[in-house]
Amino acid sequence: MLLSTFFYALLNLCVKQLHHLPALELIFFRSFISFIICAIGIWHAKVYFFGNNHKWLFIRGVAGIMALWLYFTCIQHMPLASAVAIQYTSPIFTAIFATFLLKERMDGWKWFFFLLSMAGVVLLKNFDPRISLEYVAIGLASAVCSGLAYNAVRKLRHTDHPLVIILYFPMVALPVAGTYTWFNWVAPQGMEWLLVLLMGLFTQAGQYCATKAIQLERLEKVTFLNYAGILIALALGFVFFDETFAPESLIGIVLIAAGIFLNLVEKKAVVPPKPANQISSHPH
Repeated sequence: MLLSTFFYALLNLCVKQLHHLPALELIFFRSFISFIICAIGIWHAKVYFFGNNHKWLFIRGVAGIMALWLYFTCIQHMPLASAVAIQYTSPIFTAIFATFLLKERMDGWKWFFFLLSMAGVVLLKNFDPRISLEYVAIGLASAVCSGLAYNAVRKLRHTDHPLVIILYFPMVALPVAGTYTWFNWVAPQGMEWLLVLLMGLFTQAGQYCATKAIQLERLEKVTFLNYAGILIALALGFVFFDETFAPESLIGIVLIAAGIFLNLVEKKAVVPPKPANQISSHPH
């Protein structure tokens, strides 16, 4: 999951650099590259191309494209660290969905940590004039969709290969994003084509690592490791885009990260780890 976080940070950097291209066009490029890589990988792995649990594969694809479209929109219209911090509330929504879909219990402390992160979002919005309420709402909606997508991946852990699970994102995204791009084409220029290619490669690497992590461990335990991405985003935003924050906004970002991190620490404190021989390295 930490490797996934690093690859996604590099993806965010590419998206921010390509801020003048429509978000759905970026998703089209990303999906096209991902589809080719997945198709080759599935052929080599000799697994069924269309998977087994079609209902949850489709839900994973739809939730994924909604989450990414909303997230890319936020990255393009607010400071990088702010967009990442708001979207990284997704583990909270993941845990909420998991109580209903996976019957994974969410105790009282988790609700407190959820409120702590939400307080950070409010603080971040109120003290940063570059962030509008509209884009905060879009960022939170992206986090909700991400939470549903994570749960879908967990649902598929015993039925489908990780590459098949990843494949359903471009299978859903290509017709939607492709139609939009056909009528709203904005051509990348020069080195921007390299950024488009890297965006697809970083996405594939990040998705594969995240999918394997989610299949091997409980959702709330691994997804909360994403908090490290906020620190990476702060550094990348400062180095590449000269983005700085007022102390109050930084406190908001810290509260968001603290709510996520404390949830992970609390989970470790109350649930003993599984013995190594109970964790399968090949759930598919």
